Amino acid sequence: MISLATDPKQIILIFNSDQKSHREIRAYAEAADKNLLAIDISKEKVAGTVWTEIADSLELRTRDLIHTDHSRYIESYGKDHDVDCNGAIKTLQKDPNMLIFPIAIQGSKGLEVKLYNEMLTFFDADTAAIRIP
Repeated sequence: MISLATDPKQIILIFNSDQKSHREIRAYAEAADKNLLAIDISKEKVAGTVWTEIADSLELRTRDLIHTDHSRYIESYGKDHDVDCNGAIKTLQKDPNMLIFPIAIQGSKGLEVKLYNEMLTFFDADTAAIRIP
């Protein structure tokens, strides 16, 4: 289990290395040449309290970390399947593929990274130097 300690000089990236887009966003985060804590939820179990801290940094409820309208969720759980906060934590712990977008946190600022260039809000990077896996 990991715990979340935020530092304004560190980028925390919560991602799933089984997903190509998540690996590519990690490459952007690594290019920042800053202290990076990359948490691969396909390999590390994240405690429920940490998921709550992550949601708080995004100013969301824990259940909002699960995008129930996304095709990946609908394929796995059905269109009419709803999830509460505890269910969302259990889902993310058992099925890392339900983290649709990686989450970047720096200090108290958190962001679901939907597009690669959104990582640039955390640092000034020369994107030409980013090696995408």
